[in-house]
Amino acid sequence: LAQEGSVGLSLSPPSLHTSRTGLAPTPARAPVAGAMSTLNKAQRDKVANFQAVTGAPAKLAAEFLKRYSWSLDQAVDTFFTEGHNFTSKVPAVPAVDAKKLDTFFRKYKAPDSDAIGSDGIQELCADLSISPMDPVTLVLSYHCRAEQMGVFTREEFCGGMQRLGCDDLPKLRAKLEEFRGALTDRTACKEIYAYTFQFALDQGQRCLPVEMCVEFWKLLLRNHFALLDQWLAFVEQRCKNAISKDTWMMLYDLATQVKPDLSDYDLNGAWPVLIDEFVESVKSQQSL
Repeated sequence: LAQEGSVGLSLSPPSLHTSRTGLAPTPARAPVAGAMSTLNKAQRDKVANFQAVTGAPAKLAAEFLKRYSWSLDQAVDTFFTEGHNFTSKVPAVPAVDAKKLDTFFRKYKAPDSDAIGSDGIQELCADLSISPMDPVTLVLSYHCRAEQMGVFTREEFCGGMQRLGCDDLPKLRAKLEEFRGALTDRTACKEIYAYTFQFALDQGQRCLPVEMCVEFWKLLLRNHFALLDQWLAFVEQRCKNAISKDTWMMLYDLATQVKPDLSDYDLNGAWPVLIDEFVESVKSQQSL
């Protein structure tokens, strides 16, 4: 959400500018990650709409929609016909004032387009008293389902604010601690982590440059990966290629599911070669 070249709300490549990381779209994944990561934007929007109406978890919402070939009406009707009820578990989202939300959006939108650009994102961050490099900007982008770094379309920004129940700056500022909590929660962070990979890709790309991944890992894995510094040093020295989505996601599993001493790491498991080599490197150093 800014120029091109940094990581954070400015939505930029790590050391290329401020438009590769931070304030951007939403999507996501977690245990739901696996299922949700394969959906396109239209399908993710239907899952969100299904959840808004039924209160169902994302995974169950996707299952119902797939069963009815992504017909939202049929899926919702069947959901209630079968007697499911999750509404009591869903915290109520405060209704937003449409006029206030429009005013909120217009305060930051670019003068020549119906979207918030890099300058508006920088201004929004300043008003929120956060740095464009703060990882909460990724959480905000995730909730807005932004598709392009450094840009919030009207639909993305207003849709995100409606889902969050925010129609002005103070309400959004009050959400920041909740955003920080999501980054420390293993399941919630995995959704944001999975979303970030897709969000950071340029159109037509399937892999992310190593240097960009390094910046995102610093933002997202510090609370979850005891070996983060060793991993970063290893990757910067040994990896000359871009990082695939498989390696990106498997690293999160390594960080959150394997013991810090790697004693329960299965070398015969389906780990990417780069991660196998990292584990071998760490274990060889441990044995010295």
